[in-house]
Amino acid sequence: MKLALLLFAAAIAMPAATIEETIKANLQKFDVAAKAGDAATLTALLGDDLKYGHSSAKFETKAECIAALVKTKPTYTHRDAKVRVYGNTALVDMNMHVEPLGFDIAILQVWVKKGKGWVMVARHSTRLPKA
Repeated sequence: MKLALLLFAAAIAMPAATIEETIKANLQKFDVAAKAGDAATLTALLGDDLKYGHSSAKFETKAECIAALVKTKPTYTHRDAKVRVYGNTALVDMNMHVEPLGFDIAILQVWVKKGKGWVMVARHSTRLPKA
């Protein structure tokens, strides 16, 4: 009984992952899934009404986005990801370097809490000028 109480007290004292940590973990899962063409993981991470905007001004639905990522398995590197949380909504802004095309884009993503998890419902990107 004492052991159970001790374990319970320890579990309460351990901080749960912050929303920011959860969103950053989802970003990492998205990157791994996109680069591997893992449709099942992408399906779980993307909201059903996703609006996925590219720097070319092309917008995709969830199905179109997943199909394109599975087909192309893109190569890119994120940097400077910043997460801002507003209740059940999180905004992520970051920069990305796209290979082999060799250009940089700025990205804004919108994540919302759905049940116990978070899903991306919007993404917009803008091509950055060469330095």
